[in-house]
Amino acid sequence: MKIGLTAGADPKARTAALLDARAAALAGRAAGAEQAVETTAYLVCACGAERYGLPLAAVAGVTPERPCTGLPGAPPALRGITAVAGVIVSVLDLAACLGLDRDGDESGHVVHLRAQEPPIALAVDRVLGIARIEPGLARSVNEPESLGRGPLSGYAPPGSDRTGDIREGFSLIDVPTLLTRHTT
Repeated sequence: MKIGLTAGADPKARTAALLDARAAALAGRAAGAEQAVETTAYLVCACGAERYGLPLAAVAGVTPERPCTGLPGAPPALRGITAVAGVIVSVLDLAACLGLDRDGDESGHVVHLRAQEPPIALAVDRVLGIARIEPGLARSVNEPESLGRGPLSGYAPPGSDRTGDIREGFSLIDVPTLLTRHTT
């Protein structure tokens, strides 16, 4: 740090120059720290005690769960169909899709997925919030089937949410793989 005064200069001037130089150095460090960090947003949901993140780009909206009309011969993961704003939507049970036991309580949330034809929604126990994760912090899973829970693409460890709202870790869901396995 160069202050431009010699050791024999007035002590008050030297102190003022040192404080100015220190303030400038701290301001420069703070300005560098405010650089934008690229993050990926996930809607974090709970299924029992487990936490899962759905890419926010795949989510069209969230509503309270409504009764579904069951379909004869439907796979176990398909809860049924329901009408939302005049559109018939197929409702998949996320816990069943992932091989988890469901509490049996059907008073959770329904996550409507974007750009699906026919329209599809996922029933979850509850929506916890939105987490923003730096891509480097999410741990990738090379073989999603290795976790034994289906289409999981990775894991966001505790404390990786940049917003600080979601403190627990959660598994990342690969929505296209999930839908391919349960809608074909």
